[in-house]
Amino acid sequence: MGRDVVECRGVNALVLGFGPFGEVVDNPSSRIARAVWGRRLNGVDIIGEAMPVSYGRSVSLALVRAAQLRPALVLGIGVAVRREAAMVERYGRNRAATRAADVDGVRVRSHGEGPAVLESPLAEELAGALGVPLSSDAGTYVCNAWLYRSLRCGLPAAFLHVPRQGIEADRVAEAVARVVNILERRSAS
Repeated sequence: MGRDVVECRGVNALVLGFGPFGEVVDNPSSRIARAVWGRRLNGVDIIGEAMPVSYGRSVSLALVRAAQLRPALVLGIGVAVRREAAMVERYGRNRAATRAADVDGVRVRSHGEGPAVLESPLAEELAGALGVPLSSDAGTYVCNAWLYRSLRCGLPAAFLHVPRQGIEADRVAEAVARVVNILERRSAS
């Protein structure tokens, strides 16, 4: 089956990793997203794609694909070049670094009207499934913007920051399936 065609047989999850930007030519987050594409674990179909490091286009892609797929979980993955270990982000904040332009040359100061902070309701489950700590600061660049705006738009979103070397795609796929199964059990009871 080609990458343009996705046959979901039931519950699914969408995993979106960021592409290149600045000095990060080979972004480990997009490698992870591509590596989990097409996996089926514990009844969960996983769709993985790369998205641009763009304030606008990354969220637009997430919204379009979520409308098409209706995933139980939308996981964003980004690289945190100064971190040495993976961490799940608990909060998206309505702030941005005005000095850092995205790949489209766009700089933003905030993400419009809205609360100062939004909490991912899936962060604890994902951190537990991955065996990584929670972080309370997603930064001020596109990763934070993606999380904040995805939550604001009502997506069942979580965000994972990985170090430059990434983490194992199998580990991410298994954690995603575990979280989706937890969500399914909750909704059934």
